[in-house]
Amino acid sequence: MINKVEQNITVLSSEGLSHAYTSIFYDKFNEISNFELEIVDPVTGKTIEKAKIRDMSDASINSSSNIFDDNRHKYYEVRSGKFPIQVISRIETRASTNFHLNDWVPVKRYNQKLSKAVLTVVYPPELGLRYKEVNLQGTREEKILDGKMQIIWAEKNLPVQTAGLKKEDDHRLLLAPVAFSMGEYVGKMEDWSGLAAWQYQLNRDRNVLPDDFVAEIKNMIVDAENDYEKIEILYEYLQKNYRYVSIQLGIGGWQTMAAADVVKYAYGDCKGLTNLMKSMLEAVGIASNYTLVQAGKNAEKIEKDLPSNQFNHVILQVPLQDGKSPVWLECTSNSLPTGFLGDFTKDRYVLVTNERGGYLTKTPAYNTAEWNTAHSSNEIKIDLKGNATISTKINVQGNFAEDLQSVKQYLDTRQQRDFFNSNSPVSGLIIQEYELQISHEDSLLKADVAYDGFIQKFVQNTAKRMILKPFLGKVTDEMLANNSLYQIDEYLIELPEVMEAENLAENVVLEE
Repeated sequence: MINKVEQNITVLSSEGLSHAYTSIFYDKFNEISNFELEIVDPVTGKTIEKAKIRDMSDASINSSSNIFDDNRHKYYEVRSGKFPIQVISRIETRASTNFHLNDWVPVKRYNQKLSKAVLTVVYPPELGLRYKEVNLQGTREEKILDGKMQIIWAEKNLPVQTAGLKKEDDHRLLLAPVAFSMGEYVGKMEDWSGLAAWQYQLNRDRNVLPDDFVAEIKNMIVDAENDYEKIEILYEYLQKNYRYVSIQLGIGGWQTMAAADVVKYAYGDCKGLTNLMKSMLEAVGIASNYTLVQAGKNAEKIEKDLPSNQFNHVILQVPLQDGKSPVWLECTSNSLPTGFLGDFTKDRYVLVTNERGGYLTKTPAYNTAEWNTAHSSNEIKIDLKGNATISTKINVQGNFAEDLQSVKQYLDTRQQRDFFNSNSPVSGLIIQEYELQISHEDSLLKADVAYDGFIQKFVQNTAKRMILKPFLGKVTDEMLANNSLYQIDEYLIELPEVMEAENLAENVVLEE
């Protein structure tokens, strides 16, 4: 696949120099054939500066989660103290695979006026091409030229975009191949099953485990009474004994490590750990399915009507008998309970792969009350000076417990105390002692918090009255993110002996 890009950008001030920044990706499958850049004074027409590949800087593109990868880029920064300038560039790259076709986004940056953009795609008809136009306003022309299919999209005078633009409102063209290859592995993406079949073929025969290891895991589950118990025992073994290391080298970005190598080195990326878990379950007679997902707490929804490479992560689906819901496993986590995916991969479409090809399905949403429950018990003791001690016990389940699990796992003692201080519903509370415990009941994650705190001037004194500060917790948008909330807050308020309550509210019930 050959990509040619020609750009002509007029930069009006120093704030626009970033629009002329050039970054060209390359790796094992992609090479840079040519780069030419010319900076011109549009008033005089004279060339100010020229640049070629040799003038570009080179750097690794390391994701914060990737330990080993071969992603690199060459880049060039335009510098100028004189404006306006015209930056004219020509780029050519060659790819040895057509597996991934980049989206075409005519307006590349905010605060940029596009006068004209044209995309021409030329391909052999037998390879095929699928596309989806999103908010395009221009023209599309299709024709056969020298036995090849040619499609031309053209956009003119698109409006200037600001940072508040939603992605769904952007002008985009999504492209996907029908027939494709990566290395020696050939596939067809006419539907989701075709992509799943290619992925299954890519990992074929990489599930073989050493005989002594098979004997060891069979011994682990000898007393298990059902498949769920076997899954739980092996999943917890994986979590305790294997660590996550992201590896994205060549076709290894899509093909898993051999299961035997993961056993040998005691680490793997999401593909390797998922494949090992799948192989362990196979060894004890439980079938499971390697599953592709677009992961991330705020991951974009995939385009269901355009089967294509839209995934960045792998999880495991374990079907159960008797019509029970499958067990989902996040094999890169060393803390989630068996069957709970958490917000990294919950409630989204995923591609399940198996020997028959595969299919699109959805992960659990965890949007019922059971997964969104919070119960707090609070004792508030007020002295004559208006100061108060507050003892709080909180139990949360499901999604809320996952947040507290992260607090326990990633924050030190001081940071945890600061977290509870800043998230207390009572402003100004100073926590003196606290305790945080994480547990689970089957796949349901639970967290228990207990803390004691002190607050000065908890009440406002008048001649005859103490007026309490607000102390009820707010219901935030984030708490309602799962469209479900079951919350109970109990308060026991102990007043000084000389005081008594007045104007206590009647019971208030609000159902919505």
